[in-house]
Amino acid sequence: MVNLKMSDLFGAQQLNALAQFLSDFEKAGFVAGQDSDLERNPDGSFNAYYVTYTARVLEFEQAAYKHKWVLPNFDWGEWIQTAEPKRLRDDPEALAKATPHQLAKLLTVLIRQDRFCEGALLDAFSSGLMLRIVRRIAALAQDAPPE
Repeated sequence: MVNLKMSDLFGAQQLNALAQFLSDFEKAGFVAGQDSDLERNPDGSFNAYYVTYTARVLEFEQAAYKHKWVLPNFDWGEWIQTAEPKRLRDDPEALAKATPHQLAKLLTVLIRQDRFCEGALLDAFSSGLMLRIVRRIAALAQDAPPE
C-alpha cells in the first residue's frame, strides 16, 4: 500500500475542484434546492418528504466525490459524535483555520448524511455552513503551490 501524505491528497487540483463553486454559491439569490411541502392526501396519509437540488449543487457533490473530498472508509457516524465537528460547524474562527483533511471529514458527513436524512445538505447551504466551507477551501487553493 502506498503511504500518502495529506498534502498529496489535497493539492491544488483537489482544492480548485471545489473552490471553483465559490462564485456561484456567493451570488445573491443563490438557491441550493427546494424541499417538498408535506401534503396530506385525501386518505389522510402524507406524501414522502424530498429535496430537489439545483444542478450546480449536484455538480458540487459529484466534484467532491471525484476529487476525494468524500472520504472512503471514514467512520463519519463516530466522528460526528466528537467535539471537533461541532467546533468546526459552530465556530467560524475554527472553520477559518481548518485543514483540508478536517474540511474533507466535514464534507463527508454533510454529503453522506444527506443520503440518510433527506435535506441535511440543504440545511448546510441554508445555514451558511457550506459557503463557509467552500470559502475556506478557496483560501487554501490560493495558497497552494501549483502542481
